Amino acid sequence: MIKFFRKIRQKMLSESKFSKYLLYAIGEIILVVIGILIALQINNWNENQKSKKDEQYVLTEVLKNLEEDAVLVDEIIIQRQKAKKAITVLQNFVNSETRDYDSLQYQMVNLLTFERYYPINNAYEILKSKGLQLSKNELTTKISRYYDYEQPKMRNSILDIEVVILNVFNDRNGLIRFISSLEKDERMVVKNPYDPIFVEELTFFLIGFQDNNGGTLEKLLVFKDINTSLREQITNGLKELKKIS
Repeated sequence: MIKFFRKIRQKMLSESKFSKYLLYAIGEIILVVIGILIALQINNWNENQKSKKDEQYVLTEVLKNLEEDAVLVDEIIIQRQKAKKAITVLQNFVNSETRDYDSLQYQMVNLLTFERYYPINNAYEILKSKGLQLSKNELTTKISRYYDYEQPKMRNSILDIEVVILNVFNDRNGLIRFISSLEKDERMVVKNPYDPIFVEELTFFLIGFQDNNGGTLEKLLVFKDINTSLREQITNGLKELKKIS
């Protein structure tokens, strides 16, 4: 093809057809430019398709992480709800003259059991490594806020519950000294439920822990709603990407 165009140019020059040659040269330049533009468009299309596939993959993985996160949060919510009920039952216990010993042992377990929270954010780390370049800026912002702000805030609140409960078990001069035996997740055997010192210390602990547990439970429920909303937005975003691609 190149030889063909070269022969045409040489023939026109040899015949002194300069004006025709000039028009030909301009036409040839235009064809080259058009070829380059077409090649660029094809390249851009290929890059866009690759970018969409990458975005679909990352968003799918983020969605999976959020679903796993939601399962963990649900488990912790259940435990905080059990603790909330235990606080009410134990408050009635310490204020009553007749005390249900079996209920005491059961509710003490619910009061002093905690769930650990291990945030799942592997896919978000991949997304960050790619520069957070999603087709929807609003979705990018919400994903970033969830993992960089909401999740750490929730983790700290859950960790605060863990620290408070562990302090009970580690303080040999506190409530734990009234416990004769502990069957994990089943019951705590209290030496003497009628001991006035035990009743006083349990009452004092319940007053402080009620606000702590209630505040964390409230945050967990809000966090669950944020997780649900974000999953719905990502699901819708994936549907739109599949339509475009």
